[in-house]
Amino acid sequence: MSDDYSFPPFAREMHKVLEKFGGRRMETYNGEDITPLWNLQGGHLVSSYKYLYAAPKLDKIVITESCFSDKLMSYALNILPDDRHGLPIYVCFWAESSKGSYFILDLHPTADCICDIPYMDHYLEPLDAAYSRGIEKFNEISTRDPTWFRALKSPFYLNADVSPSTRQMQDFMLGLAVEYLTIYHRLWKQDEPRDDAYMKRLNERKEAIRQNFREKDPGGYMMEKALGKELAELSIRALF
Repeated sequence: MSDDYSFPPFAREMHKVLEKFGGRRMETYNGEDITPLWNLQGGHLVSSYKYLYAAPKLDKIVITESCFSDKLMSYALNILPDDRHGLPIYVCFWAESSKGSYFILDLHPTADCICDIPYMDHYLEPLDAAYSRGIEKFNEISTRDPTWFRALKSPFYLNADVSPSTRQMQDFMLGLAVEYLTIYHRLWKQDEPRDDAYMKRLNERKEAIRQNFREKDPGGYMMEKALGKELAELSIRALF
């Protein structure tokens, strides 16, 4: 690792926007004690935390940061709406080392957008300007995305797989993540509850997204190897 290399200030910059949601850190989620996730260590995992926040209109806000022994950092922020609101799911994942960066950013729609164009116009079109800047730089199709993941992405999904990592590239990716989050906050602030009949299909899709991540996310294997099965399963349930 070069002397002038440093990791991006992901948590600091994201928290500047997250504070606007007025969230409260949760000690339990769905009846489970999640405080063990506040300080995790084991095996190749040098340090890690996962904090969950409760906020109006949302099921949870999840922010996590992990440091691995091979000089690798990973960051993630997930925001899931509650069952009364049609908001998409904010997802940002970032694996970072001096060798390169792997970055995912999206608002996963909870509606089938081709069947619900008004949903796409309202919740996703506001991303267009930020997406256009991102896709101009990151225009190669990812070869890492499995089929199930490609089925849940929005038309405004961004993915970067760059090497080596540079401060300029870090700043660009962090700027995109903050901009998507700022747009999400604006949508959240304006959002109103939907009727039960409309939300039925949206909640079904949201639950299917969560279940697929819980069963298939590759990070689960890494956490189980470092922490053991029980704690790794708690971590995955908390994240998704």
